[in-house]
Amino acid sequence: MNVVKISPDSELHTRILEIFRTRLDIARDAQRLSREEAWKTVEDTYLSYIPERDVDVLRKSKRSTHGEIDYTTITVPYSYAMLLTSHTYYTSVFLARNPIFQVMGRHGEAQMAESAIEALLDYQLMSGGGLPALYIWLLDVGKYGFGVVGHWWDRESIQTTEYVEDPVTILGVPIPGKKHRHAVTHETIGFLGNRLYNVRPQDFYFDPRKPVQLFQEGEFCAVFDRVSWHQIEAGVAEGKYYNVDDAMGFGFADRLMGSQRIELPGDNLIPLRLEDGKPAMVDLHEFYMKIVPKDFGLGPGSRQEIWVFSILDGRRIISAQPLGLNHGKFPFDVITHEVGNYGLFPTSMLETLDPLNKTLEWLLNSHFYNVRATLNNNYVVDPSMVVMKDLESPEPGLRLRLKPLAFGQDVRKAIMQIPSQDVTRGHLADMSLVGELMQRVGGATDNVMGMLNPGGRRTATEVRTTTTFSVNRLKTNCEWFSAVGWSPLVQKLIASSQQLYDLERELRIVGDLAQWGQKYLRVSPENLQGTYDFVPVDGTLPVDRFAQANLWNSLLGTMSKVPQVMGSFDIAKIFAFIAQLGGLKNVGQFKIAVAPDAAVQAQAQAGNVVPISAPARTNLNEPGQIPGLGPTG
Repeated sequence: MNVVKISPDSELHTRILEIFRTRLDIARDAQRLSREEAWKTVEDTYLSYIPERDVDVLRKSKRSTHGEIDYTTITVPYSYAMLLTSHTYYTSVFLARNPIFQVMGRHGEAQMAESAIEALLDYQLMSGGGLPALYIWLLDVGKYGFGVVGHWWDRESIQTTEYVEDPVTILGVPIPGKKHRHAVTHETIGFLGNRLYNVRPQDFYFDPRKPVQLFQEGEFCAVFDRVSWHQIEAGVAEGKYYNVDDAMGFGFADRLMGSQRIELPGDNLIPLRLEDGKPAMVDLHEFYMKIVPKDFGLGPGSRQEIWVFSILDGRRIISAQPLGLNHGKFPFDVITHEVGNYGLFPTSMLETLDPLNKTLEWLLNSHFYNVRATLNNNYVVDPSMVVMKDLESPEPGLRLRLKPLAFGQDVRKAIMQIPSQDVTRGHLADMSLVGELMQRVGGATDNVMGMLNPGGRRTATEVRTTTTFSVNRLKTNCEWFSAVGWSPLVQKLIASSQQLYDLERELRIVGDLAQWGQKYLRVSPENLQGTYDFVPVDGTLPVDRFAQANLWNSLLGTMSKVPQVMGSFDIAKIFAFIAQLGGLKNVGQFKIAVAPDAAVQAQAQAGNVVPISAPARTNLNEPGQIPGLGPTG
C-alpha cells in the first residue's frame, strides 16, 4: 500500500484541499441545476407516491377517526411496471449467460487461457458478492438515466483467535497432568480479487466539462459516502488512514438527498457520539484526480497519472496514494439509458414516461370522482315544504317528511331529482390508448410483459415472431450497455487480476468447456497473461434460444446425411451445445468418463482389469457345428 502521508499543517494539504473543494462545487452545481428535481420526481414515481392535497388529508382523517369512507386521489404505477419489465429483460439477457463475464483472446490466446480468465472472474463475481451490484446497476440506468458501478481490489485477511492447551515441560520433558492454556492467533487469506459496489447517482461527481458517459476523459471524479467510525478505525489499523484524531462528523457534505420519502443510512445518526467521544458517522469523499506527481511534490513522475485522496468531513486529507492500476482508468463504469453522448446527463425512462403517466392518472381519478358524484342523488328542494334533516340523513333509503304547508299538494313541487350522466365513461378507453402510447415510447410492450394481443389462438411461431419484433428496442439498449459499460468493466477487472492476483488455486470451470472437459482448472498468475475482450451480448432473450435449438437440431439431422460434414465437426460438442441452448445445464453428467492410461495400468497391475487382446484360439467351433465336438476337418 503506497500511502503518502500529508501533514494537515502543510501547504500541500491546503493546496489539494482547495483543488478538491473547487471541483466538487462545480460538479455539485451541475447536478443541482440539471437533475436535482428530476431525480426527486423519479424516486417518488418509483415509490408510487403523489403529494397529498389538503382535501385528501381531511378525507383520510375522517376515514381513520370517524369511519367515513371517501375517495382519495391515487396514482397509477404504469411507468413503474414498464421500468421493471425492461429491467427483467436486461437481467435476462446479461445475467442468464454462463459465465456472465465471457471473454475471447485478441491475439491468439489458447482456449484454456480464456477458461482460466472466465473461471477467475466468475469466482470474483460470485464469492465477492458482486451479482447484486449488477442487478442494481441495470435498474439505476432506467430509474435515473445512468447507473454507476465501482470496483476495488480486495485482499481479505481473516484473523481468528483460539485457545489451545500445551503440556508444561521441564527441560523438554512434559509433566503429566499439567497443561498451559494460551491464545493462538491465525491469519488466513479469504477472498482475493475484485469486488463490485454501486454508487448512488447523486453521490457520484464527475468533471462537468465532459458528458457522464465520457467521464473517463475528464480531469477528476469523486464519490461520497457516509461511513461509520469503525470503518475509519479499520483503515487506520491497515495503514491506509491517518490524521483522524479530530474528526468532527457533523455532516459537512451538502449532498443531494433525493426524495424525502427515502431515508438514507446514517442520516439520523450524524449528531450522535460514541462512548469515547468519537462521531458515530462521518462524511468521506474518495477524490480521484489526474495529476503530475512532480508538480505536487508527490514523486518524481513527470507524466499524468491518477491519484486518490480520502477526505474526511471535507476538511482533512486522511489518505493519499497513486491508484497504481495498470488499466490507467478511474475505477468506475457508467451505462446510460439513451444512445448518444452530447448531453451532460441522459434522460431516464421514468422521466420520459412521466407526462403520459400523469395523463393516465388524471383519466382514472377524474372518472372515479365523477362516478362518486353520480352515486349520490341530486335534488332541487323547497325547504319550506320538506324537513331538510330527513334529506341530509346518510342512512340508506329516503324517508322524507312534509311540512304542514305541503299537506294536500303535489309532492313533485316540493322535491325534484336532477338527472345525472357519467361524462367520463370514455376515459377508460382513453386510458388504453395512453397505455399503448407509453408502451411505444418506452419499448416495453404487452408481449414483453408476457401478455399476448387478443385475436384467437396463435401458433408458437407467431408468438415467438411477435415477441422478437417487440423487443427490438430493448435489444438495442442491451447492445449499447454492452459497448459502453460491460466491456470496459470486464477489461478493467482482467487488468487488475493480471496485475494483483498472486495465488494458485483450483477454480471451477464455467461455460461450454465444463460440459465435456475437466471440472476444475488450476489458475495461477502465469496462465492469466494475454489480451482479452468481453464477448458482447447480442440482446437476445433466453426464450428465443429455443428457436436456435430447433434450428441446430435441423442442421444436425442434415449433417448426419453428409459424411464429409460429419467428419469435419465434433458431433458430441454440437449435441451438448444444443442441449445448453434448450436450457439443459447438466448434460455433462451423462458423458462416459474415460479413465486415463496411467489409471488403467495401475488397475491392471492390481488384477482388477483384463486386457482386451487375448491369445489366438485355434480350436474354434465352425458355424453350425455342435459345441464341444471340435472342427470337422
